[in-house]
Amino acid sequence: MNPILHREALDRFRGRRGWPFLLLWILGNLTAVYLLLLLGSEVSNQGFGGLIGRPTVGPFVFHGALVLLLLGVVMITPGLASVTIVGEREKQTLRLVQVTPLTPFQIVVGKLGACLGYIGWLVAAVLPVLAAPLLLGGVGLGDALGALLMLFLIAAAIGSMSIWLSSRAKSTRAAVAGSYMLTFMLLFATPLVAVGEAFFKTERFRENLEGDLYSLVPNPYLALGSAVLHPLELESEQTPFYPVHLYLLGREAGDNGFGGISPDLVVERDGHRFVRLTRPPFWVFSALFYLGLSALAIRRATRWVTTPSANEFAIKRRNATT
Repeated sequence: MNPILHREALDRFRGRRGWPFLLLWILGNLTAVYLLLLLGSEVSNQGFGGLIGRPTVGPFVFHGALVLLLLGVVMITPGLASVTIVGEREKQTLRLVQVTPLTPFQIVVGKLGACLGYIGWLVAAVLPVLAAPLLLGGVGLGDALGALLMLFLIAAAIGSMSIWLSSRAKSTRAAVAGSYMLTFMLLFATPLVAVGEAFFKTERFRENLEGDLYSLVPNPYLALGSAVLHPLELESEQTPFYPVHLYLLGREAGDNGFGGISPDLVVERDGHRFVRLTRPPFWVFSALFYLGLSALAIRRATRWVTTPSANEFAIKRRNATT
Protein backbone atom coordinates (compact mmCIF):
# COMPACT_ATOMS: atom_id res chain seq x y z
CA MET A 1 0.00 0.00 0.00
CA ASN A 2 1.05 3.56 -0.62
CA PRO A 3 2.72 4.71 2.66
CA ILE A 4 0.97 8.09 2.50
CA LEU A 5 -2.39 6.41 2.02
CA HIS A 6 -1.65 3.96 4.86
CA ARG A 7 -0.73 6.72 7.29
CA GLU A 8 -3.64 8.98 6.33
CA ALA A 9 -6.09 6.07 6.57
CA LEU A 10 -4.95 5.24 10.09
CA ASP A 11 -5.32 8.86 11.18
CA ARG A 12 -8.79 9.27 9.66
CA PHE A 13 -10.39 5.90 10.40
CA ARG A 14 -8.93 5.30 13.86
CA GLY A 15 -9.05 8.82 15.22
CA ARG A 16 -11.15 9.81 18.20
CA ARG A 17 -13.56 11.79 16.05
CA GLY A 18 -14.07 9.08 13.43
CA TRP A 19 -16.69 6.86 15.01
CA PRO A 20 -18.77 9.59 16.73
CA PHE A 21 -18.97 11.47 13.43
CA LEU A 22 -19.91 8.25 11.64
CA LEU A 23 -22.71 7.62 14.13
CA LEU A 24 -24.08 11.15 13.69
CA TRP A 25 -23.77 10.77 9.93
CA ILE A 26 -25.84 7.56 9.91
CA LEU A 27 -28.46 8.97 12.25
CA GLY A 28 -28.74 12.13 10.14
CA ASN A 29 -29.26 10.18 6.92
CA LEU A 30 -31.72 7.83 8.63
CA THR A 31 -33.72 10.79 9.90
CA ALA A 32 -33.71 12.39 6.44
CA VAL A 33 -34.99 9.22 4.75
CA TYR A 34 -37.66 8.83 7.43
CA LEU A 35 -38.85 12.41 6.83
CA LEU A 36 -38.90 11.75 3.08
CA LEU A 37 -41.03 8.68 3.70
CA LEU A 38 -43.43 10.76 5.79
CA LEU A 39 -43.59 13.39 3.06
CA GLY A 40 -44.15 10.70 0.43
CA SER A 41 -46.95 9.16 2.45
CA GLU A 42 -48.61 12.57 2.81
CA VAL A 43 -48.35 13.28 -0.92
CA SER A 44 -49.80 9.91 -1.89
CA ASN A 45 -52.39 9.89 0.93
CA GLN A 46 -51.19 6.46 1.98
CA GLY A 47 -49.79 5.04 5.19
CA PHE A 48 -46.50 3.24 5.38
CA GLY A 49 -48.18 -0.01 4.43
CA GLY A 50 -49.60 1.54 1.27
CA LEU A 51 -46.20 2.82 0.14
CA ILE A 52 -44.86 -0.64 -0.69
CA GLY A 53 -45.01 -1.26 -4.40
CA ARG A 54 -46.04 2.28 -5.36
CA PRO A 55 -43.73 3.31 -8.25
CA THR A 56 -44.04 7.04 -7.49
CA VAL A 57 -42.91 7.05 -3.86
CA GLY A 58 -39.69 5.08 -4.38
CA PRO A 59 -38.11 7.56 -6.83
CA PHE A 60 -39.20 10.49 -4.66
CA VAL A 61 -37.46 9.11 -1.57
CA PHE A 62 -34.44 7.89 -3.54
CA HIS A 63 -33.86 11.18 -5.34
CA GLY A 64 -34.31 13.14 -2.12
CA ALA A 65 -31.77 10.94 -0.33
CA LEU A 66 -29.31 11.38 -3.21
CA VAL A 67 -29.62 15.17 -3.12
CA LEU A 68 -28.86 15.16 0.61
CA LEU A 69 -25.96 12.76 0.06
CA LEU A 70 -24.62 15.02 -2.71
CA LEU A 71 -24.73 18.00 -0.37
CA GLY A 72 -22.83 15.97 2.23
CA VAL A 73 -20.12 15.02 -0.28
CA VAL A 74 -19.83 18.59 -1.55
CA MET A 75 -19.52 19.96 1.99
CA ILE A 76 -17.11 17.35 3.40
CA THR A 77 -14.70 16.71 0.52
CA PRO A 78 -13.16 20.22 0.26
CA GLY A 79 -12.63 20.37 4.01
CA LEU A 80 -10.76 17.06 3.99
CA ALA A 81 -8.62 17.56 0.89
CA SER A 82 -7.76 21.25 1.24
CA VAL A 83 -5.62 20.75 4.38
CA THR A 84 -3.59 17.77 3.15
CA ILE A 85 -0.54 19.46 1.61
CA VAL A 86 -0.65 22.86 3.29
CA GLY A 87 -1.10 21.13 6.64
CA GLU A 88 2.17 19.25 6.11
CA ARG A 89 3.85 22.52 5.17
CA GLU A 90 2.62 24.31 8.29
CA LYS A 91 3.75 21.42 10.51
CA GLN A 92 7.12 21.52 8.70
CA THR A 93 6.85 17.85 7.73
CA LEU A 94 6.40 18.32 3.98
CA ARG A 95 10.16 18.42 3.39
CA LEU A 96 10.51 15.10 5.20
CA VAL A 97 7.91 13.54 2.93
CA GLN A 98 9.49 15.02 -0.19
CA VAL A 99 12.94 13.53 0.47
CA THR A 100 11.54 10.00 0.85
CA PRO A 101 11.75 7.56 -2.11
CA LEU A 102 8.11 8.38 -2.89
CA THR A 103 7.53 10.29 -6.11
CA PRO A 104 5.44 13.49 -6.08
CA PHE A 105 2.71 11.61 -7.94
CA GLN A 106 2.58 8.96 -5.21
CA ILE A 107 2.35 11.66 -2.54
CA VAL A 108 -0.56 13.42 -4.23
CA VAL A 109 -2.39 10.18 -5.09
CA GLY A 110 -1.90 8.92 -1.54
CA LYS A 111 -3.44 12.09 -0.12
CA LEU A 112 -6.32 11.93 -2.60
CA GLY A 113 -6.89 8.23 -1.99
CA ALA A 114 -7.19 8.81 1.75
CA CYS A 115 -9.83 11.52 1.21
CA LEU A 116 -11.81 9.42 -1.26
CA GLY A 117 -11.52 6.41 1.03
CA TYR A 118 -13.05 8.40 3.88
CA ILE A 119 -15.88 9.61 1.62
CA GLY A 120 -16.44 6.04 0.44
CA TRP A 121 -16.53 4.92 4.06
CA LEU A 122 -19.29 7.42 4.80
CA VAL A 123 -21.27 6.45 1.69
CA ALA A 124 -20.93 2.73 2.43
CA ALA A 125 -22.19 3.31 5.96
CA VAL A 126 -25.53 4.68 4.69
CA LEU A 127 -26.07 2.14 1.89
CA PRO A 128 -28.60 0.20 4.02
CA VAL A 129 -30.49 3.46 4.50
CA LEU A 130 -30.46 4.14 0.76
CA ALA A 131 -31.74 0.61 0.13
CA ALA A 132 -35.13 1.54 1.59
CA PRO A 133 -36.33 3.24 -1.63
CA LEU A 134 -35.39 0.10 -3.59
CA LEU A 135 -37.96 -1.84 -1.55
CA LEU A 136 -40.69 0.66 -2.41
CA GLY A 137 -40.42 0.05 -6.13
CA GLY A 138 -39.78 2.36 -9.06
CA VAL A 139 -36.01 2.31 -8.49
CA GLY A 140 -33.65 -0.31 -9.86
CA LEU A 141 -30.20 -1.49 -8.91
CA GLY A 142 -28.76 0.19 -12.01
CA ASP A 143 -30.02 3.56 -10.78
CA ALA A 144 -28.22 3.09 -7.46
CA LEU A 145 -24.96 1.98 -9.11
CA GLY A 146 -25.04 4.89 -11.57
CA ALA A 147 -25.63 7.35 -8.74
CA LEU A 148 -22.76 5.95 -6.67
CA LEU A 149 -20.38 6.07 -9.65
CA MET A 150 -21.26 9.69 -10.39
CA LEU A 151 -20.87 10.60 -6.70
CA PHE A 152 -17.38 9.06 -6.79
CA LEU A 153 -16.42 11.08 -9.88
CA ILE A 154 -17.74 14.28 -8.29
CA ALA A 155 -15.82 13.62 -5.08
CA ALA A 156 -12.65 12.80 -7.06
CA ALA A 157 -12.86 16.04 -9.05
CA ILE A 158 -13.51 18.21 -5.99
CA GLY A 159 -10.84 16.40 -3.97
CA SER A 160 -8.22 16.73 -6.73
CA MET A 161 -8.99 20.40 -7.18
CA SER A 162 -8.78 21.00 -3.41
CA ILE A 163 -5.41 19.21 -3.19
CA TRP A 164 -4.11 21.35 -6.05
CA LEU A 165 -5.11 24.50 -4.16
CA SER A 166 -3.63 23.03 -0.98
CA SER A 167 -0.28 22.51 -2.71
CA ARG A 168 -0.20 26.17 -3.78
CA ALA A 169 -1.69 27.83 -0.68
CA LYS A 170 0.46 29.44 1.98
CA SER A 171 -2.01 28.90 4.82
CA THR A 172 -4.75 26.47 5.77
CA ARG A 173 -7.36 29.23 5.85
CA ALA A 174 -6.61 30.24 2.26
CA ALA A 175 -6.70 26.64 1.05
CA VAL A 176 -10.04 25.89 2.73
CA ALA A 177 -11.63 29.13 1.55
CA GLY A 178 -10.44 28.64 -2.03
CA SER A 179 -11.61 25.02 -2.16
CA TYR A 180 -15.10 25.84 -0.92
CA MET A 181 -15.32 28.83 -3.23
CA LEU A 182 -14.54 26.75 -6.32
CA THR A 183 -16.90 24.01 -5.18
CA PHE A 184 -19.77 26.43 -4.67
CA MET A 185 -19.03 27.93 -8.08
CA LEU A 186 -19.51 24.49 -9.65
CA LEU A 187 -22.77 24.04 -7.78
CA PHE A 188 -24.35 27.50 -7.84
CA ALA A 189 -22.52 29.69 -10.36
CA THR A 190 -22.86 27.36 -13.33
CA PRO A 191 -26.67 27.81 -13.55
CA LEU A 192 -26.18 31.59 -13.70
CA VAL A 193 -23.63 31.21 -16.47
CA ALA A 194 -26.04 28.85 -18.27
CA VAL A 195 -28.69 31.58 -18.28
CA GLY A 196 -26.28 33.88 -20.08
CA GLU A 197 -25.32 31.11 -22.51
CA ALA A 198 -28.99 30.45 -23.30
CA PHE A 199 -29.54 34.19 -23.73
CA PHE A 200 -26.96 34.42 -26.50
CA LYS A 201 -27.80 31.08 -28.12
CA THR A 202 -31.49 31.95 -28.47
CA GLU A 203 -30.92 35.59 -29.42
CA ARG A 204 -32.40 37.04 -26.26
CA PHE A 205 -34.74 34.08 -25.66
CA ARG A 206 -36.66 34.69 -28.88
CA GLU A 207 -35.93 31.25 -30.33
CA ASN A 208 -36.06 27.68 -29.08
CA LEU A 209 -32.86 26.45 -27.51
CA GLU A 210 -30.98 23.89 -29.60
CA GLY A 211 -28.07 21.81 -28.43
CA ASP A 212 -26.47 21.60 -25.01
CA LEU A 213 -25.76 24.24 -22.44
CA TYR A 214 -22.11 23.39 -21.92
CA SER A 215 -21.81 25.64 -18.88
CA LEU A 216 -24.06 23.15 -17.04
CA VAL A 217 -21.73 20.20 -17.68
CA PRO A 218 -19.65 20.84 -14.49
CA ASN A 219 -22.75 21.15 -12.27
CA PRO A 220 -22.81 18.21 -9.77
CA TYR A 221 -26.59 18.37 -9.27
CA LEU A 222 -27.32 18.10 -12.99
CA ALA A 223 -24.68 15.39 -13.48
CA LEU A 224 -26.09 13.23 -10.69
CA GLY A 225 -29.67 13.77 -11.86
CA SER A 226 -28.77 12.86 -15.43
CA ALA A 227 -27.14 9.61 -14.28
CA VAL A 228 -30.21 8.68 -12.23
CA LEU A 229 -32.76 9.65 -14.90
CA HIS A 230 -31.13 7.49 -17.57
CA PRO A 231 -32.95 6.15 -19.58
CA LEU A 232 -35.08 9.29 -19.82
CA GLU A 233 -38.78 8.83 -19.12
CA LEU A 234 -41.32 11.00 -20.90
CA GLU A 235 -43.53 11.38 -17.83
CA SER A 236 -42.06 11.84 -14.38
CA GLU A 237 -43.37 12.74 -10.95
CA GLN A 238 -42.14 15.88 -9.23
CA THR A 239 -39.09 14.54 -7.42
CA PRO A 240 -36.07 16.60 -6.27
CA PHE A 241 -34.57 15.94 -9.73
CA TYR A 242 -37.62 17.23 -11.58
CA PRO A 243 -35.78 20.38 -12.88
CA VAL A 244 -33.13 18.07 -14.35
CA HIS A 245 -35.88 16.02 -15.99
CA LEU A 246 -37.35 19.15 -17.61
CA TYR A 247 -33.94 20.26 -18.89
CA LEU A 248 -33.17 16.84 -20.38
CA LEU A 249 -36.56 16.75 -22.13
CA GLY A 250 -35.94 20.22 -23.54
CA ARG A 251 -32.48 19.10 -24.64
CA GLU A 252 -33.98 16.24 -26.67
CA ALA A 253 -36.86 18.34 -28.02
CA GLY A 254 -34.54 20.49 -30.15
CA ASP A 255 -36.40 22.72 -32.59
CA ASN A 256 -39.75 21.12 -31.70
CA GLY A 257 -40.03 23.44 -28.71
CA PHE A 258 -39.44 22.90 -25.00
CA GLY A 259 -40.97 19.55 -24.05
CA GLY A 260 -42.17 18.81 -27.62
CA ILE A 261 -40.78 15.34 -28.18
CA SER A 262 -41.31 13.83 -31.62
CA PRO A 263 -43.49 10.65 -31.53
CA ASP A 264 -40.79 8.81 -33.45
CA LEU A 265 -38.47 9.16 -30.45
CA VAL A 266 -40.91 7.70 -27.91
CA VAL A 267 -40.49 4.04 -26.95
CA GLU A 268 -43.02 2.21 -24.77
CA ARG A 269 -41.79 -0.49 -22.41
CA ASP A 270 -43.45 -2.05 -19.34
CA GLY A 271 -46.19 0.55 -19.31
CA HIS A 272 -43.73 3.47 -19.36
CA ARG A 273 -42.78 5.76 -22.23
CA PHE A 274 -39.08 6.49 -22.71
CA VAL A 275 -37.34 8.95 -24.99
CA ARG A 276 -34.86 7.52 -27.47
CA LEU A 277 -31.87 9.84 -27.24
CA THR A 278 -30.60 11.46 -30.41
CA ARG A 279 -27.32 12.57 -28.85
CA PRO A 280 -24.99 11.18 -26.16
CA PRO A 281 -26.46 11.24 -22.63
CA PHE A 282 -25.68 14.36 -20.67
CA TRP A 283 -24.00 12.43 -17.86
CA VAL A 284 -21.32 11.26 -20.31
CA PHE A 285 -20.11 14.84 -20.81
CA SER A 286 -20.11 15.42 -17.05
CA ALA A 287 -18.17 12.22 -16.39
CA LEU A 288 -15.54 13.13 -19.00
CA PHE A 289 -15.27 16.63 -17.53
CA TYR A 290 -14.71 15.30 -14.00
CA LEU A 291 -12.10 12.82 -15.21
CA GLY A 292 -10.26 15.55 -17.12
CA LEU A 293 -10.46 17.97 -14.21
CA SER A 294 -9.11 15.33 -11.82
CA ALA A 295 -6.21 14.48 -14.14
CA LEU A 296 -5.34 18.16 -14.64
CA ALA A 297 -5.51 18.97 -10.92
CA ILE A 298 -3.36 15.95 -9.99
CA ARG A 299 -0.79 16.92 -12.61
CA ARG A 300 -0.60 20.51 -11.37
CA ALA A 301 -0.44 19.45 -7.73
CA THR A 302 2.38 17.03 -8.54
CA ARG A 303 4.50 19.88 -9.90
CA TRP A 304 4.09 21.83 -6.65
CA VAL A 305 5.03 18.82 -4.50
CA THR A 306 8.21 18.10 -6.43
CA THR A 307 11.31 17.77 -4.25
CA PRO A 308 13.22 21.09 -4.14
CA SER A 309 16.61 21.15 -5.78
CA ALA A 310 19.87 21.37 -3.83
CA ASN A 311 20.35 24.99 -4.99
CA GLU A 312 17.05 25.98 -3.39
CA PHE A 313 18.14 24.52 -0.04
CA ALA A 314 21.48 26.35 -0.31
CA ILE A 315 19.76 29.68 -1.06
CA LYS A 316 17.41 29.28 1.91
CA ARG A 317 20.29 28.44 4.25
CA ARG A 318 22.21 31.47 3.00
CA ASN A 319 19.21 33.73 3.55
CA ALA A 320 18.69 32.30 7.03
CA THR A 321 22.28 33.02 8.05
CA THR A 322 22.20 36.56 6.71
